[in-house]
Amino acid sequence: MRKKIANTMVSGALILLTACASGGPSKRATEDVGPVSVRARNSLATENPAGLVKVGEGFERAGNYAAAQALYQQALAAAPDLMAANVAVARILTPMGRPEESLRLLQALVEESPEATEARSALVDAYIANADYKSALQTFQPLITSASSAEVYDTAGRLAYISGAPDGARIFFDKALKLEPENPSVLQHLALSYALDGAFESAVALIQKAMDRPSAQLPAQRSLAIIYALSGQTDAAMHIARGAMPLEEANNMRVFYQLLPKLQGEERAAAAMFGRIPTNAIEKLNGK
Repeated sequence: MRKKIANTMVSGALILLTACASGGPSKRATEDVGPVSVRARNSLATENPAGLVKVGEGFERAGNYAAAQALYQQALAAAPDLMAANVAVARILTPMGRPEESLRLLQALVEESPEATEARSALVDAYIANADYKSALQTFQPLITSASSAEVYDTAGRLAYISGAPDGARIFFDKALKLEPENPSVLQHLALSYALDGAFESAVALIQKAMDRPSAQLPAQRSLAIIYALSGQTDAAMHIARGAMPLEEANNMRVFYQLLPKLQGEERAAAAMFGRIPTNAIEKLNGK
C-alpha cells in the first residue's frame, strides 16, 4: 500500500513539474480566479485541497478550462498524493486540446493505482474522447461489479455495442433497467441500439416510453431526432431537433444528421451513442 501511495505522489509531482514549467500556479496563489479570491484559494489549498478541486470542477462544467486548471494545479501543489487533484490535472488537458497527454497521464495513474475508481473512470472518458472504444471497454470492466449502478451498466452497454457486441450491450441495458425501470438515459441508449440495427419501430416505442417523464422529454426528443436521421429522414430529424434545442444548435446538427446514415460499423455506433463523428470519417465521406 505504501508503494502505491508513493507512486501516486511521484506521479503527482511529475504532473506538477509540468504545470509549473508552463507557468502554472504553486501552492500559494497570487491572482484571483473569477469570484474565487486569492485569499479563498490559498485558504482552501492549505485547509481543504479536495474542496479546491470541487471548486475547479464548477469552472470545468462551465467551460472555463483555464480557471479550472489553475485551481487543480494549486490543489495538486498543496497535496501531491491527492488522487482527485492528480486526476483533475490530467483530465482537464483533453478539453484544452492536449488529449494525448491527458491519456498518457491517466494511464500512469491507473497503472500505479489500479483500484482507484476515479482515475479509471477518467481514463475511460479519455479513451472515448480519443475514439478508442475497445480500450475504454477493457479499462471499464473492473468497474462492473455486483453493486453496479444503472449509470455504470448504461456506459458498459454503450461501449459493448460500439465494440461489436450488441447482444451483450442489451444485457447491460436490461440490468440497468432492472435497477431503474424508467431511467431515461438507459431507455434512450437501448432505443438507439435498436435503431442502429434497423429496428426503427422498436426504437421509437422505447423513446416514447422515455418521454413519459416531463424532465426527460427534451433529451428523448434529441434521441428521436437521431433515430430519424439514422433512417435517412434528415428533414424529419431537423424538425424534431428544432423543438428540442435552440434554433442555431439545431441548424448546426444538419450535417451530423446527414452523415449518420452514411457511416458504417463502429463509427456509426459511436456517433449515435456518444455524438462523435471522427474527423477521418468526415474526410473519407467527403472524398479527401
